Amino acid sequence: MEEDMIRRKAELILGGGVRIPHDWRPPVRISRSTAGPGAGTRGLVFRFSGMRVKKPISTDEGEFELQPYEGGLRLLRAGEVFIESVEIEPVIFHSPGQAFFNLDQRCDFRCLFCASPSLGVEATKNLTPESITEMVAEASEREDFVSVALTSGVVGSVAATVESMVRTVSLIRERLPWVTIGVEPYVDDEDQIWDLREAGADEMKINVETPDADIFAKVCPDLDHALVHRMIEAAVEIFGRGKVSSNIIIGLGETDEQVLDEVRRLAEMGCAAGIRPLKVNDINRTALEEVLGTLKEVDTDRLIRLARGQKQILEENDLDTRTFSTMCFECGCCDLVPFRDF
Repeated sequence: MEEDMIRRKAELILGGGVRIPHDWRPPVRISRSTAGPGAGTRGLVFRFSGMRVKKPISTDEGEFELQPYEGGLRLLRAGEVFIESVEIEPVIFHSPGQAFFNLDQRCDFRCLFCASPSLGVEATKNLTPESITEMVAEASEREDFVSVALTSGVVGSVAATVESMVRTVSLIRERLPWVTIGVEPYVDDEDQIWDLREAGADEMKINVETPDADIFAKVCPDLDHALVHRMIEAAVEIFGRGKVSSNIIIGLGETDEQVLDEVRRLAEMGCAAGIRPLKVNDINRTALEEVLGTLKEVDTDRLIRLARGQKQILEENDLDTRTFSTMCFECGCCDLVPFRDF
């Protein structure tokens, strides 16, 4: 049964949206993402067998269909039962259990896979360090509250963006001394990492994006692949092993060997890598295919195979996703997460 559910989670991650009945009212607030694979979409978190997947929803179309029935809710695909019993899990902000904020979805960098800068400034225009702190304080009173996570596009300069995040962390830490805070910045100087740690951040995520330096240069032309690795190494020294994570996107043309070699390289530093399937959409497809050619979709077997290799490498390096309380490993909605899902 566990193997079947892992495969079904992988298929759900890689598949299309969920069609909901016109007359059905969700029991929780619908989430609108401003970061991550679902940026710009309205979605719900579906929970089953101890796993979560966040999916875009529509009343008009979807590869999957949500069907209320006397015993609860289930998901169908092509008219057949796909998952017999699902629950709708509430999000706090962006994520179940987390007050997860994108300080600014605008970004001066041109990473071709990222949809956030195309959303329009209204998505995060009213967010300030002070307003975020107030929302976190309110969220912290909920029974399902676990932690705080902060990310941001880079606007103006890396230093100015980090400074805004530092201020936000400081205000939250002052208001809620006990809360766990994770940060996902772009940094280009070790001092910025120290500033975030000293402000009160507990965990850090710095995304390597792809193991292939040539692909990185094409899809993130404004960034430095080697610098990202140096910043990850510095972050582990400052935050500690098991408190630094990184995303590896698959589906950009890299090989399995490259992915697992990168997981191993990061693990040997003390950083736990997550594996994230590329989401291709109307916003990013043309730009990606102009530099990479026709993209091959990630299939279920590849996602499961790499996740199992990822788990083995983490185990060999005494790393565990359960040492994290913030961001993607804690959320688990977009990836197969070793030690949590299997």
